[in-house]
Parts: sequence; structure tokens; C-alpha cells
Amino acid sequence: MYRWQSMLGKFEHTKKQITFHGETAEYPGLPPGASIGNLICDQRFSGGSIEGTVRFKEISADSSCQFIVSYQPVTKAFVAAGIGSDAMFVIRSFYGTWTYHSAGGDRSSLVADRDYLIKVHVIGSRLTLTVDGVDVLVTNLPFTLPLNQVGIWCQDVNDIYIKDYCVTAEPPMAFIVMQFTKPYNELYSEVIEPICEEFGISAIRADETYGPGVIITDIARQITEARLVVAEITPANPNVYYEVGYSHALNKPTILIAEKGTDLPFDVSPFRVLFYENSIEGKRRVEEGFRKHLTALQAAPGLTVSSS
Repeated sequence: MYRWQSMLGKFEHTKKQITFHGETAEYPGLPPGASIGNLICDQRFSGGSIEGTVRFKEISADSSCQFIVSYQPVTKAFVAAGIGSDAMFVIRSFYGTWTYHSAGGDRSSLVADRDYLIKVHVIGSRLTLTVDGVDVLVTNLPFTLPLNQVGIWCQDVNDIYIKDYCVTAEPPMAFIVMQFTKPYNELYSEVIEPICEEFGISAIRADETYGPGVIITDIARQITEARLVVAEITPANPNVYYEVGYSHALNKPTILIAEKGTDLPFDVSPFRVLFYENSIEGKRRVEEGFRKHLTALQAAPGLTVSSS
């Protein structure tokens, strides 16, 4: 059974059901409105799925229930997806004010005393909202979710009921880009891949996705779905630099690795690069540096993460 703490609003939770007790609330300088609830769970999540069944006792203009996929206790920022008050379906983030990433659907079709099966699936930067088995919204977030707590956000003047709430975490994926020759193959198999496994991260190298009919959109999808990107940039390889540029455009956490003495291009030289020597001692140092980078990414508290 998950543990819960109400940060805002009146909630009641048992083994079978979570109830948000909506009511009319007073807000300073504003007319009375629907009360807001923010219930945070002890489960930590950076990718996978969150699902549950939502039912509204009555429908008001503010009836809303969304699943929080990332809550940061220091800043109180969070990302949520579900049934919204401004549209039938919403994916949005809150950091002092709301930012909408996707919205749609006609709220007039929302009915009381009906079970809505809501599922939010996150892989890398891509978030999919599914309601009653139908994918209603898909968006690529402008940031990658760090490992944070999850929860439920509600707004209404009436009660809202949530049943069968379930969090299923999936291991994050690191997309590795490099030239597919010696000694970089050894760097991947002896350093990058095993250390990723230590951190519970699945490493996938770009050449492992190539095959008949593969085009650049497949690589773009892999980068979007990755928790982070690791790029070995010693040779001036156009494909590698294209993928690094795309990763930066998505604000994807990117770890750059290069052999010591590499003459880096002007556009890359301002970024932090993990340099290594092609020796036994050099291998030890790059292992140590790579672990530090991954540790920093795991501990990143904000909604936007960058290690480059």
C-alpha cells in the first residue's frame, strides 16, 4: 500500500479508494471558487506508467483530476496529466503558473458518476495520456523528468473518487552515440554499458537501432525517449554531432566524452566534456567521472535537467 501526504485540500485514502472532498473555497482577492487538492505519494518515478479509475460525484465548471508524474518538494513544481478544467484532457506543468503542453477534447462530454480509466505513460520526454483505452494526447515535453515523487491533483466543489491507483516504473534508457570502431567499441562495452547497468539504466547504442528502412526519424525518436544521451565526440563524425545537436535542442541531459587532446569544434568547446586517456589509468578515471555524471543526473531536483 502506498503512503500519502496531503499538501493541499481534504483527502481521505483507504486501501480501496482515495476521495477528494471538494468544496467552495475562499481565495484572497478573488471570488469564491472550487477547492484545490494536491496529494503526494511515496512512489518515485522518472518513466513508466501511472493509472487509475476516476469518478466525479457531480460535474461543475472546475471538475478536474490529474495524475502528477513529477513533484519537486523544494520548488513545489510538478507535471500533471488527466481530465482538466480548461479542456477535457490536459498535459501541463506548474511552476508558479501553469504551462500547457497539450490540451483537447470537449468538456461538455464529461459526465458524473462514470468511471474514467486514466493512464499516463512517460518514456524519456514523451508523455502519452490514455483515457478508457484511447490515446487522447501525446506530447514531447521540453525537459526530461528527473526521479521525483508522484501524486494526484484535484479541483472541484464536489467529491472526486480515485480507485486502483497504480504506479509502474520502467528502467530509464540512455542513448549512446559514437563512432562504431575501435577503441570506441571497447569504451562502450567496458565502461559505458556496465556503469549504466549499475544505475539501473538501459544503454542502447545508435548502431543497434540501424537496419533496413531506418531513417533519421528513428534516431530522433530514440533520443526523445531517452532519459539521457551519452556522446563520444573524439572523431569529427557528422552523424554524432547531428545527434548531439538534436539532444541539446530537446534540452536532453547529455554527457559528452572525448579522448584527452581532442581539438573540439567551437560550438562544442563551451560545454563540459569528460576527457579520458586511452590507458588503464585513463579507463579508471573515465569510469569515475561517468559515475559522477550519472549520480548528478539521478539527484537532479528540477523539471529541467542538463549535465552538459
